[in-house]
Order: sequence, then structure tokens, then C-alpha cells
Amino acid sequence: MLGLFVFQLATLKLKPSVSSTINTRHEDVTCTYCGLLCDDLVVRTDGATVTPIRNACAKATAAYADSSARVTAFIAGQPAAIEHAITSAVNLLRKARQPLVAGLGADLAGLRAAFALAEHCGAVVDHLHGGALRQNLKVLQSRGWQTTTLSELRNRADLVVLVGVDVNVNYQNLIPRFLSPTAALQPERRRERRLIYLGPNQGAPSACGELPLDTLRCDTDALPTLLRALQSALAGGTVSGAPKRRKLLVELAAKIKAAAYPVFVWAAGQLDPAHADLTISAVCDIVASLNRTQRAAGLNLGGDDGGQTAVSAATWLTGFPLSVSYAGNTLDYAPERWSADALLRDRAVDLCVWISAFSPRLPPVAANAIPTIVLGPPGMTPAKNAVYIPVGTPGIDHAGQLIRTDAVVSLPLRQLRHSNLLTVADVLGRTLNALRT
Repeated sequence: MLGLFVFQLATLKLKPSVSSTINTRHEDVTCTYCGLLCDDLVVRTDGATVTPIRNACAKATAAYADSSARVTAFIAGQPAAIEHAITSAVNLLRKARQPLVAGLGADLAGLRAAFALAEHCGAVVDHLHGGALRQNLKVLQSRGWQTTTLSELRNRADLVVLVGVDVNVNYQNLIPRFLSPTAALQPERRRERRLIYLGPNQGAPSACGELPLDTLRCDTDALPTLLRALQSALAGGTVSGAPKRRKLLVELAAKIKAAAYPVFVWAAGQLDPAHADLTISAVCDIVASLNRTQRAAGLNLGGDDGGQTAVSAATWLTGFPLSVSYAGNTLDYAPERWSADALLRDRAVDLCVWISAFSPRLPPVAANAIPTIVLGPPGMTPAKNAVYIPVGTPGIDHAGQLIRTDAVVSLPLRQLRHSNLLTVADVLGRTLNALRT
């Protein structure tokens, strides 16, 4: 995957953990609650309470408020000591004939431990956002793409096209941090920047700062058709449809062709799953056509819950992106076959190890039919057949590392508070050591 092997270790004011968390202020904090990994948050900790006081979006503010440091494991719905829960997890893994290691919501160290466990147990590995990740990879592998970075977007783009991206729901800091920042390396591009939104009414940006906004509304499943019409307009061809729609497309095409550096932004997880690859392919075709006479690029938003880090780690460790199986004599990369949702739905696995350290996201309902080992933040209520082991949240309870959505920057996560929670890497490492003895 393009860009997966180009990483820069951020050196942005990485500070050691403080000795006390009583009313402590932390600056330049990296937020882990979406793939943007905004690294300019200011938060305050008071005991176990973590409160953002600057630069956090609404989604992050709510997530920090829900974070808890309570430590209680459960076995089959009954409270248990952590060590007993780990022992139960080991026993389940020893009995399993075809386990699934899924979710993968962890930092880099946790993901490395997850792949090591999967290799030892002959497990299938997939991410909780595997469906969206596969849509992007399908396009990349079949036709390639020309993409840019968040930094290039912020500093050089003078026109940005949001293709079905609802920044009101996710990536809420995209506009204030990257599209309408107070400063940029090329101020004239920043002053001339305008925004175009293509998608449903409810997804149109509710706040654009000073950016001029043009909108062309359509349902998400109609985006491929709209983009192909825009591609025709950009090429000077015939544009079909109602007169008003044709006029808008021709006007948008003229603005795109007049731009010095247009960037098309999409988020596979927000697109209609049945047509997402068609939408992404159409965007990539437009970008490729524009690059014959001018500069243009695409940018995928995704990688939430450690998703981009999981893709990168899978590529380093296996030579394949997600999803992969260790069940045979050799690694098997078959994205559709090894989809966690499909495997659980079809009862093709007999144990699910579910990892979700960034949010209390439970395994798919289909997992309730088989034994499940759940590693997640405190306060989760897994099914009665589950072994639940609470783990710390990277960037709150322990330090770590994540890779940003554009796959070119690795950002450090700092510990903000003291807790007795183990990390995902700790739990999986102990589990693997027990399995080897």
C-alpha cells in the first residue's frame, strides 16, 4: 500500500508522565478518538477524571468524559481477579480449533502482541472497521491512486471536495484544524481556499469558518453516478440530468479546473457499503485525469480505533494488509473470506478474541453464539459466555504509538493518569507466555 512504509516519528514535545494526577494540566496531547490524531489538545486530569480544556472536538470531549479507571474482570458474568480471567482465556484458546482475533482496537504494541498470539494459535485476524478498510484496499490494489497528506491539505490545497464526508459526526476537527487553520505555509492558498460538499443534506458541514462552501446534494448511493457526471463535465463532455443539476456540475467543474491544487476527500466508513468502491474509484479516476494537466490528489479519512496502525502492522509483519489467516501452513490473504463479520455470521470460528481498547464497543452480536474473550476499557458488559478483561486506553492510561489516517506520521501517546489497568500488550503477552508453557 502506497505510503505504508514512509513514517516519521513525531517529536512534538513528548513529555514524561507526571508523578501526580491531581489537578494536572497536559499540553500537546494526542487524541485517539478518530484517525486524525489531533496532537494539540490541552487536557486536565484530577485523579481518574480526564477533562479536555482546549482543541478537543465534541466527539473527543464525550469520549474523555466516559473514560473510567475502575478495574473489574468478569468470567461468565461473575466478577473475577485479573489473573483468573487470563487463565480462563488461556484455557479457551487451548481448546479452540479455529479462533478469530478481531476488533484490533489497540496501539502498536498491542497490535504486535495480537499478531503474535494469532500466529501461535493459527487464528484469523481482522479489524472492527475491516469492511471500510477493504473498500479502500480493493480500489488501491485494482487501479492504484494518487493521494496526499493532512499536512499538504492544510498548507497547499486551494480547493477541497468532501465526497460524502460528514464532519458533523466524525473527523470534527478536519475543518478548524486542516481546512480553516489560522496559519499555513502558503497563506495565499489558504486565503483562496473554498470547500465543495457532495452528499446527503444531513452531512453538509454545519460550520465552515470563513471557507466559501458550495454544495451539490445527493444520496450516498448516488455518489458514483454524480462523480462520473462531474468527470464528464471536467472533460468537456455531455452531462445528463435535470438542467439545474447540469448547470451546477459544469460550474463545479470550472472551479476545480481553475484551482491550483484541488484535493478530493472521502471516508470509506461513511459511504454506502454496496457502492463504496465505485465511489472511491470514481474519485481516483477524476484525480488521475486532472493530473494530466494540473496538480490534484485524493485523501482517505479512516483508521479509527487503531485501524491504520493495524493495516501498517499487518503489512510489516505478514506482507499483507488485513484480513489474514494463520490457520494453514502458510499465511492466507483473502479479504472477503476472512471478514470477521462473515466468519461470525457463518459460525466458521469457534472462539473470538475481541480487542477494543479505545471505546467500549462490544463484539458483533453473532459472537454471542461462541466463547468470547473481550479486552476493552472498564465498564463494558459483554455477553454471559465471555471472559472480560479490562485494559487501559492508550493515550490515557498508558503511553503508546499510533499511525495517522494518511499513513505517513507515527504519533506518540502519553500517559495522562495513573491506573492499575494492564495494557493490551500486557494481557496478550501473558496469555501467549502461558500458552507456550
